[in-house]
Amino acid sequence: MALSHSTVVSHGCTLPLCRYSKLRLLSSPSLPLHFNKTVKRLESFHLPPPSAAAAASSYFPIDVEYSKLRLLSSPSLPLHFNKTVKRLESFHLPPPSAAAAASSYFPIDVEYLKREFSGHGATFEDIGETCVAKLKLDNGSSANVMLTRGMVTSYKVKVWHGGKVELLHTWVEQEEEEVVIRGGVLSAFSSSDDTEEWSLHGITGDSENCVQVELRRSDKKIKDIEMKQIITLRGDTLTIVLCVTNKGVSPISIKGCSLVSYLTVSTPEATYAVGLEGSDFVETTPFLPRFGLVQGEEEDKYGLSGEEESNYKQLSEEMSRIYTLAPSSFTIIDRGRRNSVVVGREGFEEVYMYSPGSKLESYTKSAYVCIGPSSLLNPISLDPGCVWRGVLHLHNPNS
Repeated sequence: MALSHSTVVSHGCTLPLCRYSKLRLLSSPSLPLHFNKTVKRLESFHLPPPSAAAAASSYFPIDVEYSKLRLLSSPSLPLHFNKTVKRLESFHLPPPSAAAAASSYFPIDVEYLKREFSGHGATFEDIGETCVAKLKLDNGSSANVMLTRGMVTSYKVKVWHGGKVELLHTWVEQEEEEVVIRGGVLSAFSSSDDTEEWSLHGITGDSENCVQVELRRSDKKIKDIEMKQIITLRGDTLTIVLCVTNKGVSPISIKGCSLVSYLTVSTPEATYAVGLEGSDFVETTPFLPRFGLVQGEEEDKYGLSGEEESNYKQLSEEMSRIYTLAPSSFTIIDRGRRNSVVVGREGFEEVYMYSPGSKLESYTKSAYVCIGPSSLLNPISLDPGCVWRGVLHLHNPNS
């Protein structure tokens, strides 16, 4: 997703920034530059560094008071300012080395985050062992993200009658000696280690255009992979991008990947999936994504398969299906709340859909359907050095 405050400049020679010098910044998506305060110069990500002699001769003092940079939007190559290493970085570049990456992670401390990211359309709340980033736009849309768990627990949108509605369903359960948070939107892998927490890599944007949170984590079970999750609140859409990089020398296989969302509904009887006609499906045992791990039975069990005959599928009966050959986006309509949400995907070949049916009491906080892109039937294969990218879009068409 492009950031409206991204900074790019034309690829001229490196110039000093002093009292009487001016730089005119032009949008150049093909050659972004970043300002390196350590060596006091502008550098290009796409060009090799100059020689030691040339670099030494190009160091100039910076007078911030008389130097101004004009921020221009670059939709094809979004940048963010990394305050730890003092530079603008592109989300599309390969990840840095382990040492460099570790240095750019921000501590999950509310007071520190308030100082570091004030003015980016985000506020922070401490909830014990983790911290919640509250993203909010001027148009009324908002989202809450549990940083260490990489979990979106709330997505509120403005609708046709002028009010706001919550699209996501989240609840808390007590399991033995721990409290388990379920619902919301959460990435899950059956082959991943669920004890690894996400680290905050940066928050960019503003309340006028968009707010973006970048999280990263490694994996103890599959040591050669690095995961990156980018959560973007823009206009009437919440987008979650999941990137997995194979940093090893051998191919790897990732099983049971999903980006499932729990959508709040008035009642499953009043909820319809529109646009799935002609899609193939396989019946499967239900699963509940939880903190990075697909929780289900010991072995996946698949039942009947068939083709969806209805373009206006009512979710009144209990069902757990994996749809294949489904369209890249379809609509969930809740006639009880007179609301709808468009669910879109990229990178995923399947769509998982679960409805508890009428066993849940209607018009209560326990009414929901579980829908989202997945790779449950076929694992994701990654060659050395390759990156897989999967995307979930939740769009509000009712504003």
